[in-house]
Amino acid sequence: MSVKHVYWLSDIAQGDNGTFGRKCANLGEMSRLGMPVPDGFAIARGAQEWALQETGARDEIAELVRRVGEPTDCRAQAELSREIRAIIEGKDLPPVLSSSIVELYDEMCARRGEEVAVSVRSAGVVSHPGMYETYLNMRGREQVLDAVKRVWGSTFNSRTIAHRVQQGQPIVDSPYIGVGVLEMVDARSAGVCFTVHPVDGDLDRAVIEANWGLGESCVSGQVSVDLYVVDKKSLSTLEKTLGEKKLQIVASGNGVHEEEVPAEKRCEYVLSDSEVAEIVRLSKLLEDHFGQPQDVEWAIDAGRPFPENVYLLQTRSVVGVQPQEYKTEKPDPLADLVGSFFVPSRPPR
Repeated sequence: MSVKHVYWLSDIAQGDNGTFGRKCANLGEMSRLGMPVPDGFAIARGAQEWALQETGARDEIAELVRRVGEPTDCRAQAELSREIRAIIEGKDLPPVLSSSIVELYDEMCARRGEEVAVSVRSAGVVSHPGMYETYLNMRGREQVLDAVKRVWGSTFNSRTIAHRVQQGQPIVDSPYIGVGVLEMVDARSAGVCFTVHPVDGDLDRAVIEANWGLGESCVSGQVSVDLYVVDKKSLSTLEKTLGEKKLQIVASGNGVHEEEVPAEKRCEYVLSDSEVAEIVRLSKLLEDHFGQPQDVEWAIDAGRPFPENVYLLQTRSVVGVQPQEYKTEKPDPLADLVGSFFVPSRPPR
């Protein structure tokens, strides 16, 4: 491998989207700006392409597709996906690549003084939420390396295969993606923040969706969650709605599981007013920096005091919403930046 493919998030930036995928590039940009993001590193899109070639997996996939043809029904597409993913996951990563990944993971563990649990996340050049897979609470070298291969394998999922068949595109040339390896936040609660009202496009209001546990339950929309509508200028909460919050996703062993939320916690709001204001404050700074409304994923660390407990897990531009003009004078982003954007760096978690 003549080209380095594994970098700390703090060493990449927004302009590296084409190399590492949008999620990783944005996290790198946020890290450089001093925003509260988890410790972690990014694996370049080119690493997947190189590894599939180096291990012979790409040739095996091409031969498999040539032999079975391009499937047109759902069952055949699912079976082809299973076989392709088995090829990818059955190969050992090239030693030079696995060594690079292990080196940075070991350094994360050394900073913490323990074996760190991480999330291993896909990062495409274009944001396709939910298209590829994420593996949470991976712990130890072997689990991390295996999760990287499984994220790569998810680029050959049934939906991708169906799309490429419909578009008349070769299945074997499915897009290569970056991979982010991020330290898990011990999430008391988590969710998303939209810096524009997602229903009416009001730029003066932010909307937070929040649930107990990890944020995947919010992103997937599988549970009724707490809803906060916040004035972006004053950071005051204008409306809040208590969700049922019957289920939460929590870390468990080597992975995660879904469990019922105790009845007494369903009647509690998952965020304090101060936490709501801080999430919106940070999200506004990202909106100003990226120049458009943002969809920000966040988590509240159960083991840290406020405001050090607020972490940002990713940001992307809001899609499918037509923003209105500001009803009030838009805040000067430069004024907001002074003394608040470059927050003090945190000690390793």
